[in-house]
Amino acid sequence: MSKPRVVHFLGELPGIGEDLIHKLVCNNIRCSIVDSWYDLFMSKMATELEIFSERPFLFNPEMVYSNDVLLYFAIHQQSVDLDALAEIECDVILILNGDSRIDVQGTKLKLIYIHDLIYFSEVESLANKNLDELLDLCISNSEGLNLPSDKKHWWVAQQDVAAGLLRLIGYTKPLPQLMHICGRRGWTNQETFEQLGLLYRRTIAGSSGQFQTSHLESKPVIHLTVAKVSQITPSTRPDLSIINELLIDIDGEGWRPLTPLRTALMHYLATKDLGHSV
Repeated sequence: MSKPRVVHFLGELPGIGEDLIHKLVCNNIRCSIVDSWYDLFMSKMATELEIFSERPFLFNPEMVYSNDVLLYFAIHQQSVDLDALAEIECDVILILNGDSRIDVQGTKLKLIYIHDLIYFSEVESLANKNLDELLDLCISNSEGLNLPSDKKHWWVAQQDVAAGLLRLIGYTKPLPQLMHICGRRGWTNQETFEQLGLLYRRTIAGSSGQFQTSHLESKPVIHLTVAKVSQITPSTRPDLSIINELLIDIDGEGWRPLTPLRTALMHYLATKDLGHSV
């Protein structure tokens, strides 16, 4: 894949797509945006567009050339027209939910599966389903004792994924057809619930004027516990070796997500209508 003349954005763009577009604009890289999101994104980036020279333009299939890159975000969609995408002249990368499975054998399409993404969008149809369920338990003051504690999530923040995609876009060698992205550390449902509950209670206390010193007490991110081997269910992390080796080849850094879980969860809470300003 050669360095792109233009990066084209199609699909459901709020969240990670929007974050990546912002990064491209700030790096003066040309990009086009599908019409369903164009006006909204242009309005939100009005300040940046006064500073940076490369202004995104409306996507036009007749203006796609072989040295472009097209990113199709299907993280929240159930169906993708693979035949139409395969006919596009430039390199096409599908950004998919880790639970999806699409067969692109025999085509030039590239797949990137993102697992356990924490994204920050106020669009109601784009839900962080697992986190939303845990937040409902926090709101109802549940202790989450019935959660399957052995189920792990490999949480990764959208800004880390967008930064990784930015590094890949200019890669001068052919990309492999299949890649996986997720966080490096696994979090059980119970561990995630405890972290989200802590931040939720702090947020509510601050907004209600009932903030106390106890809300600022240092809380360990990880509770050290001893469990019987028979109580531990093996959990397999998605294969990060390909994306890690690619990024090492690009800049020597590899795949190193930098956003702590608590920071990502605070961004997540900020998108929620909790009856106050988070």
